[in-house]
Amino acid sequence: MNHEEQRLQEQLSQLHLSFIQEHYPALADQAAREQWTPLQYLARLIEGESQRRHQRHIARRIAAARFPVIKTLDQFDWTWPKKINQAQVQNLFRLAFLNDKASIIFIGGCGLGIMPGTGLCREV
Repeated sequence: MNHEEQRLQEQLSQLHLSFIQEHYPALADQAAREQWTPLQYLARLIEGESQRRHQRHIARRIAAARFPVIKTLDQFDWTWPKKINQAQVQNLFRLAFLNDKASIIFIGGCGLGIMPGTGLCREV
């Protein structure tokens, strides 16, 4: 590693730009092969850094919520309860009802909780 690369690595580390620090050489090679403009190369680096920070932000919020189990809609067992309307529930997760300032309430038997498997509830 030459002096210039070492200085760049140090600066990226100080600025906490971990995605850029890890990926700039490989993306530079790809940019040269595919003849990206400097702006396209920079945009890819920034996009990757932004996505990594967004993922870390979500992970921190989930950790702060202290959910005992993390479940996603993808993991939901649509075979139980038997009367659940999968298409309707999945449509609700597009959040279109927010534009109408509407509320959504899930009602079920005692002990079911709020939509098990959605990651939106925490059993106490």
